[in-house]
Amino acid sequence: MREVIGRRVAGVVLVTAALLATSACGGQLPAGADGDLTNQWAAMPAAQSWRPEEAKCADGFRDVSYRSSYKPVECDQSHTYETVAVADFTGEAASRTTVPSEGSPDMRAAWADCDKRVNDFLGGDWRSGALWFGVSVPSPAGWDGGARWYRCELTALDGQYGDPVARTASLKGEFTKVSALKFGCYQYGSRLVATACNKAHNAEFVGVWNAGTTAFSSLSGMKTRIAKECRTLVAKFVKVPNDSNISYRTGVVWNWPSKSDWEAGDHGVRCHLWLDKKKLTKSLRNGGTKVLPTN
Repeated sequence: MREVIGRRVAGVVLVTAALLATSACGGQLPAGADGDLTNQWAAMPAAQSWRPEEAKCADGFRDVSYRSSYKPVECDQSHTYETVAVADFTGEAASRTTVPSEGSPDMRAAWADCDKRVNDFLGGDWRSGALWFGVSVPSPAGWDGGARWYRCELTALDGQYGDPVARTASLKGEFTKVSALKFGCYQYGSRLVATACNKAHNAEFVGVWNAGTTAFSSLSGMKTRIAKECRTLVAKFVKVPNDSNISYRTGVVWNWPSKSDWEAGDHGVRCHLWLDKKKLTKSLRNGGTKVLPTN
């Protein structure tokens, strides 16, 4: 049936065109005709590449985003990830013929941009709480179609370097107020177990040391350096002198991101004061030498 209809339509078009051509040769055109069959056709619209929305949430994270799997929800509905920002590759990165690959300079630059945007979004350093973000880029087909965006995807975790947890509220401004996601006090034995600071504990988060350009493979051999940097953060946190006595005041415990997160750009080492067998029942922040004497 489709072949028959197609032939009939084609025949009508050809006959009409032939009649117009004959009339044009004779100098006679139908009323309102100018002999140009195409000058009244509307131009085809320019191709539009898909772009995800900001301030939307989703139930998962994909480092490569496909339009078919993009199912955003409002952030007051159950979700695990939130789109903090959608930005664009520029310059040489935007002129690439393929999507920037994981660990490439272009992806590290995108990660660094998201790092700043996430901190601004939260109102504080995301590394100081049970949070993680990733960078999502267009699919190869999307890139071929002109998409040059990347999006910063933030999630809350169930602990330090834990698993994503479902929420029904945005994380915007989370660190401008009291938040259960901020790191605090811990009981440390073989691992850090979070506890309220008014409950018995022997460790407390004091800050993040940025290891700069340190290679991930070098971390295991840097115990002395990391301990020194963490004790510097302890001194600042508790307000005690950062001198030769600091090692007699406290021990330190630290941890760092996975290799993939390190290579993506997260070079933050999280530091905690640690008093081994002592039992604390309050935070030592700003407590001075009274709460952290030499031993």
